[in-house]
Amino acid sequence: MTTPARSGFVPVHGTDVYYEVWGDGPPALLIHGAFGSTRQFSGLLPAITRSHAAVCIDLQGHGRTADRDEPFSYERFADDCAAVLDHVGAGPAAVVGYSMGGGAALQLAFRHPRLVARLAVLSAPFRHDGWHPDVLANFRATGSHQWPAVKESSLYRDHAEIAPRPEDFPELLDKLGALLGRHEYDWTEQVRALEMPALIALGDGDSLSPVHASEMFALLGGGRWDGGLEGKGLSRSGLAVLPRTTHYDLLASPLLESVLIEFLTDYAA
Repeated sequence: MTTPARSGFVPVHGTDVYYEVWGDGPPALLIHGAFGSTRQFSGLLPAITRSHAAVCIDLQGHGRTADRDEPFSYERFADDCAAVLDHVGAGPAAVVGYSMGGGAALQLAFRHPRLVARLAVLSAPFRHDGWHPDVLANFRATGSHQWPAVKESSLYRDHAEIAPRPEDFPELLDKLGALLGRHEYDWTEQVRALEMPALIALGDGDSLSPVHASEMFALLGGGRWDGGLEGKGLSRSGLAVLPRTTHYDLLASPLLESVLIEFLTDYAA
């Protein structure tokens, strides 16, 4: 496949949210990370679309979706995703969120559980302090003051290639710095209350630690004795820590593809 089966825009709260649908079958919503777009999952699309219709979205201020006059928030991202799923008639869906998109995926499960059949959180924490301290420091330093250094980078060129208003990039830096670096949150109780099967996946050299990911897994009922040979006590959720994998090469990992496809098709069915 070289073009989506369907694409378009959904008007939501002052902006037009861009989406694409690839393939046929039960829906899987894919939510990209900071500075990303629908393109971020292109390497995984061939595997996912063998069994699912992949619904890809450009979040506020990213890809082909213009910014709106309000700060970024995981809650607004989630509501935008819900509007797209309702528009394309694709719920309940398997929801896969990477990095910042993992926070949006969690909020979608909290706020719109009717739309989430199962949840995969890739390289994303459930508490703000789940990021490594050095990562948080980099997030806090993100802002428009970096624009002179960034405007010649591939990061900006990739953005400008499809963005409706490339000139908004300095504001994108400010909003990402505020959301990722200075917005504190703790979703412990919301995670504990989730009822759908979930997959928590990250690299062993990721921007958050496997210790934090195991905390999330425990909140979902994981990490306990399986009850014996029959495995009757096995959690419906799963934890995958990929060896020699970082935040930046996770989506390209063949191990992630294998784990994710198993989760979408057979795992915890």
